[in-house]
Parts: sequence; C-alpha cells; structure tokens
Amino acid sequence: MNFVSIQDTSKETIDAFDCGSDELNEFIRKYAKQNDKKDIGKTFVCTEDDHIIGYYTLSNAQIMFENTPKELSKGLPKYPIPCIRIARLAIDRRFQNEGYGSSLLKNALLKIVRLSEHTGIYFIIVDAKESSASFYEHYGFIRLNMGNLTYIIPVSTVRKAIVNH
Repeated sequence: MNFVSIQDTSKETIDAFDCGSDELNEFIRKYAKQNDKKDIGKTFVCTEDDHIIGYYTLSNAQIMFENTPKELSKGLPKYPIPCIRIARLAIDRRFQNEGYGSSLLKNALLKIVRLSEHTGIYFIIVDAKESSASFYEHYGFIRLNMGNLTYIIPVSTVRKAIVNH
C-alpha cells in the first residue's frame, strides 16, 4: 500500500476508481488534480498494483467559536479557530469493508499532526455522510453544534493517541 499525491496518479488509474458515490467519483476524476495544482485542496491516493484503493483530500478551514461543542471550547478565543478539513475520504468498491478507511484516516491524521508542528491547527474537521458518521465517532470525532454531520477532533487528542500508540 502506497500513499501518493494525486499528481503522481495516471488518468486511467483515476478513471477506474469507483466508490459508489457519483459525487466522490466526479471529484477525483474532474477536480482533484486541478484543486491540487491551485492549492485549494491536496488529494492523496492509496494505491496498490496500479489500483486506487481510496483517497482523501485535505484543505484549510476554520470554525466559529460559537459552533464548537461546549466540552471543547473551554479556554479558546471567541474568534474563528484554525482547522484542517478532511474534505473527502472514499474507498473503491472493490476494497470497501476491509479496513482501508481506517488506514486512509490514520494517514491523513499523521500528516495533519506533522503539519501542526509548523502552523496553527486546533481542530480537524470532517463532513461525514450519514453512512460514515459512526466511523468518525468510533475514532473520537465529536459532532459540531451546527445541525449537520460535521465532526471535529482536537489535534492535541490525535497527537496524544499517536504518542501513546
């Protein structure tokens, strides 16, 4: 299993990807490379034998203080809080339900923790689908107070989990 930039992935390999979601398939096929080049979002693919197992995209974000859950807002300033968003995470149908989602998430979290050594990142945000909400909850993500399926976890929590692992 290798993790590489979307820029290092051929069009044929990308076009063969199918996670079962038209929205996520369209993103990787039409927008991921463009967004990567424009520094809008950085997409990383997990490959094996010239097949994309899955991918995720990272981008900068912020959340308003008033949207943070009470248990996570203590001591925070009352202005927008810097975050990194896991904007997309998808697994090809051929590899679903085999633990690859966890591998992609862990790879993304490790990248984010390393990046947090160089810039301010307080939370990691993810916009879950109904079908993936329990996946993120399993890893300690907490639902935001915004009435949708947006979840967050403090980078410090992830850092501690990595150190203690």
